[in-house]
Order: sequence, then C-alpha cells, then structure tokens
Amino acid sequence: MNCIAIDDEPLALDIIVEFCSRINYLNLLGSFTNPQDAIKLLNSIEIDLIFLDIHMPHINGLDFLRSLYSPPLIIFTTAYKEHAFQGFEYDAVDYLIKPFSSERFTKAVNKAQQLLIMKKSGTVNNDGKTANLPGYIMVKVEYSTIRMNIDDILYIEGLKDYVKIYSGGKPVLTKTTMKNITEKLPAGQFLRVHKSFIVSVAKIDVIENNRIVIGKERIPIGESYKTSFFSTINRNLI
Repeated sequence: MNCIAIDDEPLALDIIVEFCSRINYLNLLGSFTNPQDAIKLLNSIEIDLIFLDIHMPHINGLDFLRSLYSPPLIIFTTAYKEHAFQGFEYDAVDYLIKPFSSERFTKAVNKAQQLLIMKKSGTVNNDGKTANLPGYIMVKVEYSTIRMNIDDILYIEGLKDYVKIYSGGKPVLTKTTMKNITEKLPAGQFLRVHKSFIVSVAKIDVIENNRIVIGKERIPIGESYKTSFFSTINRNLI
C-alpha cells in the first residue's frame, strides 16, 4: 500500500516512519508536518492510505480531509480522545490515540489492507459499504451443505476449530475459523465484538455496559474490541 503520514509533531512522524518500516507491504512515500505540502504528492500518485493527525496549527486534519475530492483510506493519529467519534464520521479505518504501540499500529494497518483488497475486488464500494454480495452463505454441516440467509443470522460464537451460527432456530455448527467466516459476511453489517463473538448490528436489542443483548442472550464486548464497536454504534446515536 502506498501511504503518507501527516503530523505537525516531528517526533510523532518519526514513530510512524519507524512503524511503517516494520510492515513489508507498506510503502511510505512521504511524511509532512504541514498538510498542504502533501497535496502535490496526492495529485501526482495514487495514495492508498493516510496517517492523519487532527489537531494541527496549519489546518485541522478534518478540514484537510474534507478538502480532498476523493480521499484514500484514513487512519487518524492524535492525542485527543474527544475527536474520536467525529473522526469516525468520515469512515476512518481506525483511530489511534498517542502514544500507541507498534502492535496497535499494525492492527490498524492490517484492517486498512483488508479494506483495500475488498475495494479492489469490488467487495466494497469507495465509501466502504458492501457491494454486490449474495444475501446468503453456504455452510457445511457434517456431510451436507446448507444455505443460510445472512439477514437471519443473529450472532456467531467461536468454539476452537468450530463456529456456531445462531439464527433464531436450531444453532448451526460448522468447522471453520472466526476469521474465515468474518470474510464471508458483509462489512459493516456484522461486527466482531469479542474474540469468541460476531454480532449482527441490526439484531442488537440493547447495549448494557459491556454486554450486548440479542433476544434473551447477553454477549460480552471484549476489551480490545470496545473502541471500534462503540465508534460504529455512535454513528447512529441520537
């Protein structure tokens, strides 16, 4: 992925440059302390991803993003937590709070790579929404393969080498991984909320502290999934 980094703090840029150098599929083409200095590069070569600070003296990162006609994928990097929800309104891939670790940085970049692959394959549109996916998945159960309508799925539970799919009737048990089934589901319609659970956003009845209620079931929200989950939910918060 071709990427650039924009941050008014040179030390913050140095950290991003270092973290980028550890990921072999990232091609960092430039780092800038002034967003306006990045315009020429953005207009001359295809950039897939921008690491973008929000609070900068020259121009606010959000204002800069609004000025781009067709912005690439964005990962916000900032010290200000209060900007997080506003940042996700712009369909950011992720939001990194400084100081962030190399592991957290890599997780965000991996998410961006997945989205880019899906965009190039036509799985999602430029706005990150699912495009032209079938409304069902085919699930192998023992010696048979059954069709399950995606809209019927309530949530999915991971059980070591198996997953259990709940759809209101009898749960369906199939041998696969959580990662594999996540790739088969529409992005945005289903969220990984715990290492052992994926939920259908449309089927959530109530959110109680760190639990999701779907029907009579209470599903825990894992610590490492809270930020992405609540930022998605808050997009539709009244």
